[in-house]
Amino acid sequence: MKKTLFFTTFIAATVLLSGCTTTNPVSTPVPEPVPEPALTTPEQPPAPVLSPLPGEMQKLSADMMAAGGLAVVGTGESKSLELALNKAKVNGRIQLAQTLDARFEALEKAFSAETGIPYDSLLLSGFNSSARIIKQQIAGSVAQTLKYETTGDTFTAYAVMVLDPKVIADQLAKEKDLYTRLQPTKAFGALDKEAKSFATFNATQK
Repeated sequence: MKKTLFFTTFIAATVLLSGCTTTNPVSTPVPEPVPEPALTTPEQPPAPVLSPLPGEMQKLSADMMAAGGLAVVGTGESKSLELALNKAKVNGRIQLAQTLDARFEALEKAFSAETGIPYDSLLLSGFNSSARIIKQQIAGSVAQTLKYETTGDTFTAYAVMVLDPKVIADQLAKEKDLYTRLQPTKAFGALDKEAKSFATFNATQK
């Protein structure tokens, strides 16, 4: 009896002591994740502002061409305004002379095909003579419209150079042998129509 009581008491004491000596587990705090630095895109430079002036000058030239005239836009750049303007006019005259050559070539081919006169006939030399005289006039011509803009310390100039198709018709009229054969053709009729259309266009611009 005494032994049983002793063992019971011993077991109870052992349980109590083991309960008293049990320590709560130490919880280790979990470190918060360090946020990754946000990716930043490099600042883009502002888009350059396009000037409306070149488009305006090209439209003016295109309108004149549509009306039957010969028109081009010459451009020039320089740190000197006067030099930029002169470059624009010179370049415009060069382009206008090239446009004149193309118009004469088309007129010659149309005339040759319509009349059956060979393209290399001496009669057609009157076209070359007329073109040469008109080019001399172009070399000293003034710009119909002349404008400029600045970018930093640089001037950009625009010159609209124009040739009235009536100038072509009037010069061809001075080539008597050629003009007699040319005047009744459809080729000349198209040129005359362009001259009248351009005259009407000019009248509405005033």
